[in-house]
Amino acid sequence: MDRPVNYKKGLLMSRVQSIKCTNCAAPLKLLGGGRVESITCSYCKSVLDLNNNYKVLSNFKKVKERHKLPFELGMKGELKGVEYTIIGRITYTETVYVDHSWSDFLLFSPIYGYAWLTYEQGHLLYSKRNRTFPNLTWEEIEQQSLVVVDEKAYKPYDTYRAKVTYVEGELTWIAKYGDKINYIDLVSAPYGISAENNGKEIEFYNDEYLDATEVYETFGVPEEQRDTEKGFHPLKPLNRPFFKELSKISLWFIFIMSLLMMVFMFDGSGKTIASFTAGNLEPVKEPFTVTSTKYLTSIHIKANSAKALNNFNIKLFKDKQLIFSLTQNNAYIFDETTAKVSKRLDTWERRAKEVVVYLNLDKVGLYQLSVSPIDNTVVSILEVKVKEKDSRLNYLLIFTAFLLFFFLLYYFFVWRYNRKQSSEKEIDNEESREINIDGWGQVIVWTLVVLFIIFTGND
Repeated sequence: MDRPVNYKKGLLMSRVQSIKCTNCAAPLKLLGGGRVESITCSYCKSVLDLNNNYKVLSNFKKVKERHKLPFELGMKGELKGVEYTIIGRITYTETVYVDHSWSDFLLFSPIYGYAWLTYEQGHLLYSKRNRTFPNLTWEEIEQQSLVVVDEKAYKPYDTYRAKVTYVEGELTWIAKYGDKINYIDLVSAPYGISAENNGKEIEFYNDEYLDATEVYETFGVPEEQRDTEKGFHPLKPLNRPFFKELSKISLWFIFIMSLLMMVFMFDGSGKTIASFTAGNLEPVKEPFTVTSTKYLTSIHIKANSAKALNNFNIKLFKDKQLIFSLTQNNAYIFDETTAKVSKRLDTWERRAKEVVVYLNLDKVGLYQLSVSPIDNTVVSILEVKVKEKDSRLNYLLIFTAFLLFFFLLYYFFVWRYNRKQSSEKEIDNEESREINIDGWGQVIVWTLVVLFIIFTGND
């Protein structure tokens, strides 16, 4: 995210001029227009001063940092609708973290001027000079929590110092080995601003994270020379399109589910139409009247032990016609016309002490529930409750929890991404950080939590 400073103001010119290196006499071509002040010989690595009779200023031949990168001088490519030529390269290394280095490639267009292509561990940035940055001192920039530039808010990310370790090609100023520059990086992914201070003045550059594949394609970099991205870059946007879209859909579904559950809570909470107790000494036949077929009719059965629950046969009749029977081993729904089994249901587990049966009774009127003990010698007590207009929310809650999981999963990715974007100093000073969910998200999540507690408590 770094570019050198102090290139002169002046008119841009498109010129191709051949000169000879004053150190080794190798032929050199100047491609970079009227602002170019120095050129590094590609043969002997001498830096020549174009404003002082091509005087040799320094030499980078023995610099170890001269590692090969995917981009080379003379390559042409289109960025942001502008065709550029790579005319120069400068490599920086942090003074504290000496393993961290990056290279800036100077781009030139005869019509649109200069720009920068930054290469950092496979990550690529496009940069142009910014002249609208607020009038802040260097210390004031470091102290800001947010800096608004051109109606976009940027967060200070990191402050560091770097030095020049390698130079190649043409540059719009004279760079020497060991030249030091201070930096402040501000981020608003995929955009950023780099503030650069060389001790004499401060300059600012707009940065934008680029898709590496597209850049390699436009500059004609062979596939075998392309590098993959390594590590985290603060300007790389969060790339979770599937989870992002799924979270948006989930949010609306969760909202709808919450409304439905609230409706069911008031309208489908069930009305008790029968409540009685049965024991192991004799059968019990309890009549009840169904007045509404809206939602479901539920039969709640609770025993004092699992053995007691397994000691009963339960049957439901309508006009003396068997329509449902239930034991620990079998559960059947019968057709009222043919008296044959129309559907078989799953029963409860042997260790269960209670069970709830939901039936879709399509007729109002008088019903009779029969509870008969299987073994009279087994002491058993059974509490039975029948409700009408009872809504079954189990599947609705499961589906809502499923959607909520994906909703929170995406915001976990957002939280983790934002945490990585925080500076190391900020992370060290923080004891904890909450997941950043927008206001509507918090309302929905807490609504679901409350509803979940209410309904699970009722069950």
